[in-house]
Amino acid sequence: MKTFKVNNLVAERYIVGPIEENTYLVYEENAKEAFLVDPGSNSKEIAERIKELNFEKLTIFLTHGHGDHIAGVEFFRSNFPNAKVAISIEDSGLLNDPDENLSYFIDEEVTIKPAEITIKEGDTFKTGSHMGIARHVPGHTRGGMVLIFDEMVFSGDTLFREGVGRSDFPGGDGKALVESIKSKILSLSDRIVLPGHGPETSIEREKTKNPFFSEDAFWGF
Repeated sequence: MKTFKVNNLVAERYIVGPIEENTYLVYEENAKEAFLVDPGSNSKEIAERIKELNFEKLTIFLTHGHGDHIAGVEFFRSNFPNAKVAISIEDSGLLNDPDENLSYFIDEEVTIKPAEITIKEGDTFKTGSHMGIARHVPGHTRGGMVLIFDEMVFSGDTLFREGVGRSDFPGGDGKALVESIKSKILSLSDRIVLPGHGPETSIEREKTKNPFFSEDAFWGF
């Protein structure tokens, strides 16, 4: 587990599952509301940490509906009955369809009950005094969402360190992905970016080092 902390907003990163997906527990210190971003496995370690911190409200925020990001949802629902799951309407159908959610990548059939919250562009999510804003960033999936705080961005599989998410899956669109990252993420002031796989990065790093956004980039989209 690695912890990121900016202005008392905390993100704990846990690397889980067979393809090393990043799950984040996000909260303001001493606040009673927390977010679990993309629970990719039935992690007892994360569950124990949530119990230790004794949150009154837990929102399971899904950046998209692929199996490696949702495989732990029902485990956390069973351990925390008051938890509510949030996903975009465009990706909501992936939850109960193992073929569409690409469960074969993790060698299991992932089926999730419907989400309690449908995320749309501009929705806000609060922990203590920190307000996160959901932005629709399609291209990896039709309904890909990112969660943006003043201190950090949870980018799912849209933006990685010096890379972007795959767009060759059903619902993918490489041109839409790059353009939406430019308009929704790279237009922000500098802050930490916490992706769905791999190491953390920053907006300024991706502006200058990510080959997908250089002036002469051409990827055949």
